[in-house]
Amino acid sequence: MNDASETKKAKTIIENIRKLLFNCDLTVVYANGEIALREATMRLNEGSRAKAKQRKFINAKIDKERYEVFIADIENTKNEIMDNLNLLLDKYQPRYKEVFVAYFLQDKTYQEIATQTNYSKEAIKVIVRRLKTDLLTFYIP
Repeated sequence: MNDASETKKAKTIIENIRKLLFNCDLTVVYANGEIALREATMRLNEGSRAKAKQRKFINAKIDKERYEVFIADIENTKNEIMDNLNLLLDKYQPRYKEVFVAYFLQDKTYQEIATQTNYSKEAIKVIVRRLKTDLLTFYIP
């Protein structure tokens, strides 16, 4: 497999990981908004003797609890994604992790990473090449 093909596949994998992480964060924000709405509904209907308001209170409470469970599931999913990335990176020195984050997650150039890490541009290229190979091996059996 040539370097351009490896780069494209590695970037596709990273882009998918980025999207997953972004969607996790976005979903948690949405669910927190829904929880706030349910809490407001509960406050509005709390202590009422009217059956309809009691029903609204109970339904809001149940929905709130469902959203809380949903958020916990999303956060677990995000943690699993990060754990998988850390499995890949744990075998490397800390500078590899720094290069991985800068190159793949922050889309920095070789020169920007070299400036940030005080390593040569050629050293950064070697690290990125190793990371690409391992990323492909790890995510594409």
